[in-house]
Amino acid sequence: MSDALLPERLDAACGDLGGLHLRRDEPLAAHTTFGIGGPADVLVEAGTDDDVVRVVQAAARHRVPLFVLGGGSNLLVGDGGIRGLTLTLSGALAELRVLDDGLRIDVGAASTFPRLTQAALAQGWPPAVGWFGTPGQVGGALVMNAGTRQGEVGEVVVEVRMAGAGGLERRGRAACGFGYRSSAFPLGVVLTGALLQCDSHKSKEVETLTAMAHEQLNRRRATQPKQRSAGSIFKNPPGDYAGRLIEAVGLKGYAVGGAGISDVHANFIVNSGAATARDVVQVAEHARALVKERFGIELEWEVRRVGVHR
Repeated sequence: MSDALLPERLDAACGDLGGLHLRRDEPLAAHTTFGIGGPADVLVEAGTDDDVVRVVQAAARHRVPLFVLGGGSNLLVGDGGIRGLTLTLSGALAELRVLDDGLRIDVGAASTFPRLTQAALAQGWPPAVGWFGTPGQVGGALVMNAGTRQGEVGEVVVEVRMAGAGGLERRGRAACGFGYRSSAFPLGVVLTGALLQCDSHKSKEVETLTAMAHEQLNRRRATQPKQRSAGSIFKNPPGDYAGRLIEAVGLKGYAVGGAGISDVHANFIVNSGAATARDVVQVAEHARALVKERFGIELEWEVRRVGVHR
């Protein structure tokens, strides 16, 4: 259902955000790893915790939808773009500090996850081996509990900082609900940073851990496509692999428009350069239907679909 009053409320919210960098009708394809997506009504940049609180409160006060863009990985933005405010983080929220002789790391949600991974490896954190090669920002990595069987970021969280309509708050790991590619943060909050701790850090084994991480990355690169994508389209079902199932139904290379299932790894849909979100969804849903028909398994999307899909 369309919201005829949204433009008026959006203007009011923007009026409350003086001093922040606002861009109207900003194309989002350039802000995602997929290279796909229509325009954001308003893209707003926040560089501090207080800035984020202002944005969250303005959105709540004027009943304007708020979406946090992050690094744009693991994301499919609809061809119709995103209504309301789209928030991107920068400035102080991109900082990273190593504390307590490498036992702890304090990191902002806008720091890149590869930067955090390198910092953790440099301190001898074994779980960081499982993070190596994962793109995006720390905020998104926390929401998705990024990592592999070698380690997930949620394992080392002490607390997460978040901004809501009531201000800033902190949440310990037990209350974050980390699971496989998931977490349980409440709706309406924006993660701004986290304190991490690795009790098993091994400062004398940095070279060994780094070599293991590079070996894993090389294996991953050899089995993943080089074209633009959003990463794995589907979560692996219990006891199996989404890529194996899609390949088994003969869909490697299957394409609609500019989007196609990779002939390197069947759990990747790649953008040949002119793909639309609609193309991607049609390819993915066709794969889901065939896997369901043959194996009785309902594949679950891992890539987040946001915005207006036509």
